[in-house]
Amino acid sequence: MLPLGGAKQRAVLALLLLDANRVVPIDRLVDELWGERPPESAANMVQGYVSHLRKTLEPGRKRGEYELLVSQPPGYVLRVPAEQLDAERFVALTTDARRLLAAGEAGEAAARFREALALWRGPPLGDLAYESFAGPHAERLEELRLGALEDRIDAELALGGHDVLVGELRDLVSEHPLRERLRAQLMATLYRSGRQAEALEVYRDTRKVLRDELGIEPGPALRELERAILRQDPELGRAATPPLRIVVRMRSRRPLSTAVGVLAVALAVGLGLGLSGGAGAVVVKPHSVAVIDPAKNAVVKDISVGAYPGPLAADGTYVYVGDIGSATISRIFADKQQLFDSSGFSRALDMVVFGGDVWAANGGVPGHTPTAPPGTVMDFDLTAARLIVSVGPAADGPEEETTVAVDPSSAGVWAGNQYSETVRLIEPVTGRSVRTVHGIAPGGLATTGGAGVGTTVWASDAKRKLLVRIDGESGRIERRFAIPDGPTRVAADERGVWVIARGFDYRGQWRATRTTKPAVWRIDPVTNRIVQRIALPLTPIRIALGAGSVWVSGERVLSDRGATVDATVFRIDAQTGRIVARIPLRTRAVDGVIVSHGLVWAAVPASQ
Repeated sequence: MLPLGGAKQRAVLALLLLDANRVVPIDRLVDELWGERPPESAANMVQGYVSHLRKTLEPGRKRGEYELLVSQPPGYVLRVPAEQLDAERFVALTTDARRLLAAGEAGEAAARFREALALWRGPPLGDLAYESFAGPHAERLEELRLGALEDRIDAELALGGHDVLVGELRDLVSEHPLRERLRAQLMATLYRSGRQAEALEVYRDTRKVLRDELGIEPGPALRELERAILRQDPELGRAATPPLRIVVRMRSRRPLSTAVGVLAVALAVGLGLGLSGGAGAVVVKPHSVAVIDPAKNAVVKDISVGAYPGPLAADGTYVYVGDIGSATISRIFADKQQLFDSSGFSRALDMVVFGGDVWAANGGVPGHTPTAPPGTVMDFDLTAARLIVSVGPAADGPEEETTVAVDPSSAGVWAGNQYSETVRLIEPVTGRSVRTVHGIAPGGLATTGGAGVGTTVWASDAKRKLLVRIDGESGRIERRFAIPDGPTRVAADERGVWVIARGFDYRGQWRATRTTKPAVWRIDPVTNRIVQRIALPLTPIRIALGAGSVWVSGERVLSDRGATVDATVFRIDAQTGRIVARIPLRTRAVDGVIVSHGLVWAAVPASQ
């Protein structure tokens, strides 16, 4: 890999590659990099980025001798021979594959499609996901890949490979629930495998998803396929492409430039943009915990747990998982990455480990969990509840209704409740509230400090759009920070305080990601200043610190009903605040995230 510099410099390279061999005006580069408020020196900064890129791409050349990245009014051209672009090879291979498929040469077509798809090394522009220009380009590039993937499946169906395609298609439908063509292929595959009832169940599920999420019925092609299955049309039993092929074609004003985009930043010198994932990546199943290797920025395993896993906690032996749906707490042997057991009767919304026990902040519907009702905090040793402390009313509320954090001075556990608008320190032996702070509706808690230096409590308050700093010894509110985007979960250490903001109502009413401005806010605890707002392309769910990074779980919310797709874990450099990796889980939903035992763990429930 070549040293490509900081985020803006890499963004310049990406923009030039997106229009390789065409002039990209300086004004456009400025607009894409800074939007409506560019710095006064923006044009000079772009020139500086270009100068550094030239020296990296063509070391040893003098000014005026550069041949790869050249000046051409009104901007710059990145000259890249076609044979040095994976994108050009991708277009050539898929064009040839489609010609072969149309000619009835399905075997050769499938081989060409596989060769083309092998060129992909992860999500396009993944390292630049936070840049405003990246979204539309990434979506167009992803559409190219999905179209080729669907065509490859058609070719393999034409070869009679339906038996081996069912599992892959189920994973793809889970990852892309609104793509009707994939669902049609799954229906045809199941029918040809003698599983007619399952094929019809896929149609019913498709109809429900489309009606619930978009308010529409399945398209005419999918409806006709259902009718064909019901009448057991002989055509469906043949080893051929599924009838009434549902084709999704990308409309773009610049078809060449989208193809040239960063499929794998394929200059012969081996440029890379920090993409993660790729061929052979783990597809995480719902109701499991994904295990991420931070050295690879990739999912290496998933571990099945109870229903709707949410909060995570850890100690020296286990990772603990709050299974909200099954009202249990699961233990995973961290070193072996294996489920050990599940026990308890708590719908934990938040969890910490203190004094060898799990402390769970409980939620759910009143009456469904009588042992540990909503609005309570439970000290649980995995065999029995030692203490159950009421911190608020037993009401069905949002997932941040009750939250907990360990006191770093070992004085107890801090608990917050949105309905009682309190943050309190619980003494661990008696369950007595040692100290209570009123007037805060916390959606997240974090603590810093320790023995000899005192405790600082950080509490978000989405109702008042604040992050609050509390002196743990006196309970006095020392500082309030305005966080306008709906602050919720918090993570903190001595170097920084990080709070995620989803941009919707503090009472938990979901809003589609496209209508919000999700972000991570960074506060310097030494200067008591907000130092950074990091825009996110997905709605953040939880946040954790570890391995020199900030880890944020996120997903794309489709509607106010809470349906989601694109479950992802973001890695943010704790020093620069730059998103350095975007790790796709290849499933629809994600919840808790924690760093422990040298790994990152993410809870994966089903989408609502």
